[in-house]
This record gives sequence, structure tokens and C-alpha cells, in this order.
Amino acid sequence: MLAHKINSPADIPPQDVHDGITRILALPEGHTRDVMLGSVLTGLLLRGPRLEEVEAAVQAATSLDRSNWDFHQPPEGMRFVGYTGSGKKTFKTINLSTAAALVAATGGAHVAKLGSRSASSKTGSRDFIDLVGATSDMVPHQEMVDITAETGFGFFSIENRVPEFDRRYGGRFQAVHALSLAFPALLSPATCSAYVYGLSHPAVGASARLLSRLGLPDVTVINSSLGKAVQVDELIPGSTVRACRINAGDEDLTFNDEVRKGASSMPQDLMSVTQHEDPRENVAAAIRVLAGHDTSQARNAVALNAALLMVMSESVPTVQSGIDTALTIIDAGAGLDTLQQFVRLTGGAPDKLRSLLRHVTPTALLVSPGNKEKAPC
Repeated sequence: MLAHKINSPADIPPQDVHDGITRILALPEGHTRDVMLGSVLTGLLLRGPRLEEVEAAVQAATSLDRSNWDFHQPPEGMRFVGYTGSGKKTFKTINLSTAAALVAATGGAHVAKLGSRSASSKTGSRDFIDLVGATSDMVPHQEMVDITAETGFGFFSIENRVPEFDRRYGGRFQAVHALSLAFPALLSPATCSAYVYGLSHPAVGASARLLSRLGLPDVTVINSSLGKAVQVDELIPGSTVRACRINAGDEDLTFNDEVRKGASSMPQDLMSVTQHEDPRENVAAAIRVLAGHDTSQARNAVALNAALLMVMSESVPTVQSGIDTALTIIDAGAGLDTLQQFVRLTGGAPDKLRSLLRHVTPTALLVSPGNKEKAPC
């Protein structure tokens, strides 16, 4: 039984891991299945992680839905960057990743943003999309790929990609585990030349190597930490930043160091990026950055994450040049134009975005950084 083998120091044959996870997922819904799945997934992470074992677990999890997956190619010669995170961060932020994707799109990148309502306890990226008035669920995948090609930004729902897995898993697990190392980054219906994956765990090297083994051609995994307990799946200026890029099977150590230097060149100001209790205020905080109305360090955090996306998209040559480009875009308010265009092309409601633009005074209490959050994996 897999649960027993987890406690042994010996390697577990990948087929045993795959079969064990498959059997657990097939159990009737209830406490027994949840406890067994949580124990095994946590154990696989704590055992190393050992890549062959985690790869088998990921393959078992995706097998529930993989036969129904569709894949769509970007226009010839256009480099899409897939972008998502593990969730489960212990310090919750405003919607930095979505704002960064929009800034990067304005700077010439083409970002396929994957997200979920449950990727954050208050406002995940899908909540952001809904609150600004876009109607991503009503847009077929090929049409969203076309929107990504036109605007540089597209949004794809994680829940819609793995309904069978989500039915067995969704909302039940609050801590990072083995699947968190890779699962969300594999769910893009748009074929991407490169990927950026945020991980709320220090094991960025293991995650990047795992995603490379699973077929991602050029992937960068990032993590930020503040002490031992606080782990974030975004780049936070002034924090301890980890980055690992694996391109065609080889690690790019120079690029990894460049990302770390970019983060260390900026001052730390956690209050400026801390998530608020009110979901609308969280979204409004990100929109203030996009509109060029925020002069706090939040603009640096968005610029840093956008710079990484622009480098991966090959629209800028270096992280520092990406930061400079992103700050220029932010100060000009040009990222908001990209968001408005995206809302319009999805057939959304522009009045919702206009309402948020008037919501400029923070009134909500901040969420305690220690609160738990839901996440898709």
C-alpha cells in the first residue's frame, strides 16, 4: 500500500505511486479518501522530493481529465508564455500576477494566464477577471488564444480544465504538497513556448526539473520567502527570491542570478502588496497600479514580475531592461488600456471596470498574513 511505502527510505517504483494515487482518487467521497490523499501527497513532498515519484503522482492526477483536453496553437512565429502559480502562499498579496501579466502584455509579451477562483482566499486571478467585468468562461479556447494574440493577454480557467480532479480535490487541501510542484503549470489549453510558474515552496529547482521532464520546453519557477514560515508564489522585492530556469533541459544559472539581483535592487514594503479583506479593494489596488495612480512599492512588485514575463517572451533582453520598461508602462497607465481592451474583446461589462476605477480609497482591513487560503493544487 502506497501510504505504508511513503514511510520507508527506499525509492518507490513510479508505477506503484501512479497506481496508488489512482486507487485513492477512485475511493468514495469522504474523510477516508481525503486523509489518505493528503497524507500521500504531503509525504511525497517531504521525501525529497524525488522527481520520479512526484512525476508519477502528477501523471495519475492529470489522467482523470487528460483525454478530454484540447490544445490550440498561437499564430505562427508568436511566442506565448504560460503563467500560473501554486497558490497556498502563507503571505497573501493583492493580484500582483494578473497585473504583471497585463503590464507585460503591454510591453510586447503574449501571456496565457491560468487561474482559479480558489487560488487565493479573497481574490484569485479568476475573481479578478470576473470583478473587472470580463466574461472568460463564455469564450471558447481558440477565441481566447486569438484574444491573447491581439492584446497580449488571455485568461484560461484551471477548474474548467480538470473538472474530474477538481471534484475529488477542490477546496480540501490547504498546504503545499507534491502536486503543487507541477500540476497547475500543465493545464494550459494554449500551446506555449515558455512558462513562468510561481511556487509557494523553496524547491524551485526540483519543480523546474520536474516540469522540464513533463514536457515544458522553457520554464522558470520562482519563489519568494520572508523568514522560514512565509512562502509566496510571486516575486516580492527585497525578499529572499529563488529562481530556476530550465531551457531545453539545461539550467540557466546566469538568468537565475539576474532574477535574484532584480529583486534585491528594490526596497521591501510588504504593506503595499498585502491583500485586503474586501475583494473589490484587492482588485482596485491592482487597477490603481495599472492606471499609474499608485506610487507605493506595489508598482515595483508588479514591474518585477512583469519583467520576468517579458524576458521569457523575448520582448526585452534582460530583467533590468524589463523592469525599466514595465515602470514606464505603469507610470503611463498603459496597462489599464490593455485590460480595457481585453474586457471588450471578451464581450464583458465595461461598467464594472469603470466602477472599480472610482474605488480608489482603501477602506478595508488587511487580511492577516497567516490566514489559510484555498488553491487548486
